[in-house]
Amino acid sequence: MDTEVFSYKVLDEAYNEAVEKNEREHVTSFIRNHPERYLLANVTYKENQSKHRWTVDTIEDFISLKRIIDNLYPENPQFTCEDALKLLKKFPQWALINQHIEQKKIESVSPCEYIYSNRRFY
Repeated sequence: MDTEVFSYKVLDEAYNEAVEKNEREHVTSFIRNHPERYLLANVTYKENQSKHRWTVDTIEDFISLKRIIDNLYPENPQFTCEDALKLLKKFPQWALINQHIEQKKIESVSPCEYIYSNRRFY
């Protein structure tokens, strides 16, 4: 499982400035292709949880995540990954909703790596 976090401002920049096909398809490609503008960092989790698909590319993704959020957010708006994993242990059928979806591959984008400098961080 990996994490991609960026502000609306960066999303808007990518939307308005991306011209390459892969940058238009995957917004993070634009961000990764411009390390002079953005500070990039990997966030890793202690266990491989790649069996889960926590993204919103399809209606199935939305339904799956909506169930998690609807159950956790009202009691704890700052719920964690561990909270979501515990919930999925309780309701394993929710993980099956989008399990059949194959993640699109990102073409010609190098892996995100730590870049320390005086660049803006969003």
